[in-house]
Amino acid sequence: MIERIVAIDPGSYTHGLIVVRTTGPNPGDNTVDYVNKAAQWTDVSREVSNLETDLRLGRALVACERVAPGQSSWTLTQTTEFVGRVIQLHASLTFGHTRALPLYAMTRREVLSLLRIKAKGSERDKIVRHTMIEMHGGDRRTAIGNNNHPGPLHGVSTHAWAALAVAVAARIKRHEAHSEQL
Repeated sequence: MIERIVAIDPGSYTHGLIVVRTTGPNPGDNTVDYVNKAAQWTDVSREVSNLETDLRLGRALVACERVAPGQSSWTLTQTTEFVGRVIQLHASLTFGHTRALPLYAMTRREVLSLLRIKAKGSERDKIVRHTMIEMHGGDRRTAIGNNNHPGPLHGVSTHAWAALAVAVAARIKRHEAHSEQL
């Protein structure tokens, strides 16, 4: 069973980065261990490397949003370069091992589809937040909590919501893949 997920929502200069610990079999059974809404490459590299042993033992995975084929712009070029660096880092951990380490690189459309979100434009981010809150406790007070009584999503804000959506989508995709094998 996967115990930890490092998930990244790449941006032009900074990235949403989250590390979640799975707490049960459902995609929404997670607790946030680390969140950085404006991560640099060094932050991402450190968090992936921190889970190297768990990755090699099959207890962790890396999930990253990637650019869809055919998209182009300066921002997307930056994102593509970043995702390439994540794949390269992942490959360096895999080197010399017979078993490939879990890496999920999914487009935004794929993430939204796995979460069954059909909104467009500015509504999409709002619905992603709402969906994550609903999956992790049902309401904002339970899911996020406060400083005295933190919920499983305590500390998640801005770009980290998208990274959390990538983590949950990776769990769904992994579950679907394992169900098809049975």
